[in-house]
Amino acid sequence: MNYDIIIPVFADQVLHMGAEGYGFLLSASGFGSLMSALFIATRVKNRPSPKLLYISGLMVSVFMVAAGFIHSYKLAIVNLAIMGFFNMMFMTLANSTIQLSVDDKFRGRVMSVYTLAFAGTTPIGNLITGAVIYKYGPGAGFLMCGGIAGVLILALMILTLTKAGEQAKGAPGHSA
Repeated sequence: MNYDIIIPVFADQVLHMGAEGYGFLLSASGFGSLMSALFIATRVKNRPSPKLLYISGLMVSVFMVAAGFIHSYKLAIVNLAIMGFFNMMFMTLANSTIQLSVDDKFRGRVMSVYTLAFAGTTPIGNLITGAVIYKYGPGAGFLMCGGIAGVLILALMILTLTKAGEQAKGAPGHSA
């Protein structure tokens, strides 16, 4: 979900807004992130809902793909605000879920692996995204990033639901 490297090129080449337009697009994304952080802080009191985690991840993907088709500056601002909202929600819920699911003695190790997976792969993703943007344009970059993120989240959902179904079948008192 490294759409932040696409936004400067998108602002310049697609929206023809330059640095000022880029600043407002980032501000819109930041505003959405702030609203999401406030929403999560005031609404989620217990363990985060896996359903909300998956929905937020899918919504980031949907709005990222949608960004690939946007050519209106005002629509791009709204889209990026919504994308920022769901992106922050996904990141916060993923982090909280991992920390609350891991035994205290392993939390540091697990969080270091999470950080490696989350932040450590960014340079590789940025390189690939940059190559796609260079060859096909920022719209293709949004489509690729959103599409890949969506497919991975759907795969994770299917894997989780399949595993939960298998565990329910093996539960005591379940008849086949």
